Amino acid sequence: MKNLNIVVWGLGRHAIKNILPAIINCRGLKLYGVCSRNNETVLKTKLEYGCKGWTDYDQMLKDSEADVVYLSTPIALHYLQGKAVIEATKHLWCEKPLTQSVAEAEELVGLSSTMNVSIAECFMYLYHPQFIYLQKILTSGKLGTVKTINCRFGIPPLESPGFRNNIELGGSALLDVACYLTSAMIGLFPDATPEVLFSEISAEAGFSVDTSGKSLLRIEDADIILDWSKINSYRNEIDIWGTYGSISTNLIFSKPKDYIPHFHFKDIHGKESVEETSSSDHFMEMFKVFIEYISDKNKGEGEKKMILQRAALLEKIKKAAILKVK
Repeated sequence: MKNLNIVVWGLGRHAIKNILPAIINCRGLKLYGVCSRNNETVLKTKLEYGCKGWTDYDQMLKDSEADVVYLSTPIALHYLQGKAVIEATKHLWCEKPLTQSVAEAEELVGLSSTMNVSIAECFMYLYHPQFIYLQKILTSGKLGTVKTINCRFGIPPLESPGFRNNIELGGSALLDVACYLTSAMIGLFPDATPEVLFSEISAEAGFSVDTSGKSLLRIEDADIILDWSKINSYRNEIDIWGTYGSISTNLIFSKPKDYIPHFHFKDIHGKESVEETSSSDHFMEMFKVFIEYISDKNKGEGEKKMILQRAALLEKIKKAAILKVK
């Protein structure tokens, strides 16, 4: 299979720091071009990487040599921009979350099937050896029946938050942070239907968007507590407690590529042990799998199913939420 020509649409810090280098180093992909409204950034990036550059996305989408578009723009733009990408018969790989609603996600997923292109939602951590190991531990039965999961992801206020404090652009702790937690639960329990028992979304004074929240889910026999924030100290962890033992690990969602994950176990008697997995660039691991979605239709259909499950859970939490203004 020839290298796929990929265009990165949106050149924020995340795309420049993480996405472009991962593409350059990923076998099977060629950075074909970049697209942004910022002419200076486009010029600088295309000179650095020796690729094409556009400030007009219509012209970019008309380029027949571009196979894939990686969409790295604000959340509220994903639906219309993603639709344009698919209608141009290009594969759509989109930053999380794909859309702001189930209805929008269903439309894009359905359109991708009609146009015979792949669609993928970029939760990079799902492809890291750390999360894959955690999935194996749960399915192995080592922990027995899972009874409780505590999962937290919180970041301190950003110096340059960009769209994240702009409600019109999809700024929202629920959409931008909680989506990691909900996608993890779908990843760990792909065949279950989560029940939302409680949900609270908080908006701190001085912000036009929600800034934190918590939710209590029930999945199978497990009670799951999700806690997220973009105004507190940094937390990035998961703890799973079962009838035979428990496991916890840090930096489950975001981590540097040289980070070696550790897993802290306690057996049924509380005896502690530690295991580790390998370090990896989870963006590169993600791209390797996304390439397979194009060549393997069954895997591509599996991703579409997961996209809709993730969208449904996030929307359930939103609809059930009590709004708390501080």
